[in-house]
Amino acid sequence: METYNVQMNCGQISYICDFFKAYQDDQVKTDLQSSNRVQAVFSVSTELKKDDTERHLKQVFKESKFGPGLYYSIKVL
Repeated sequence: METYNVQMNCGQISYICDFFKAYQDDQVKTDLQSSNRVQAVFSVSTELKKDDTERHLKQVFKESKFGPGLYYSIKVL
């Protein structure tokens, strides 16, 4: 299992932090490492490769309550 640091940026970062602070599904498990007004860094444990992890997290948040209404970026560091 790999652990990646994932940086997420959003003007309303609190929504992303609330969603991903202890998120877990069949493919990923996330833990909040740090956050400020527009950026958060999460530790992500997964079997997926970097690109697939990034794609999966984007898709999961896109399907959430706030995902369609927010502009955000997600990048595996």
